[in-house]
Amino acid sequence: MENPQLAFTDLASIRSIIEAAIQRGAFKPNELTYVGAAYDKLAAFLTAHEPAETTSDTQTDIQPETQGEANA
Repeated sequence: MENPQLAFTDLASIRSIIEAAIQRGAFKPNELTYVGAAYDKLAAFLTAHEPAETTSDTQTDIQPETQGEANA
């Protein structure tokens, strides 16, 4: 039997699902406090543990464009 695994992308998907459910009114007003608390905790975790590759890839993509504009 396999141990269930959750990847960073799975947690990001859960955050998106919560956002969509709130926008569609899936929760009763008295439930929003608990949903919001769970969402805030998940969002803080994702922000604190964001993979470093995403940041370095973004910076690599931006730098050549900036250099190209400076040479133009």
